[in-house]
Amino acid sequence: MEKINLNPGDSAVIIRHEEGENSGFDMEIYHYPKENMSEDDLTFYALLTRGMAYHAAEDTDHVLDMGRESFGDKEVTITQH
Repeated sequence: MEKINLNPGDSAVIIRHEEGENSGFDMEIYHYPKENMSEDDLTFYALLTRGMAYHAAEDTDHVLDMGRESFGDKEVTITQH
């Protein structure tokens, strides 16, 4: 497993794929330092992950199409915003 270093104020969304017949994925959010995460940050991340999971499960084709459109003519890479 590769180690990820977060600088103060950084956050990361980690998606882990499960194995098996009924597999899915888990999403985790890390914020560094954890003690500095505000209530507004926590609320934002909770809504963000719920929205991502809901749309990925309920309208997968649309989510994938939007992702494809976001690349335009650029090379496909991991997205950083």
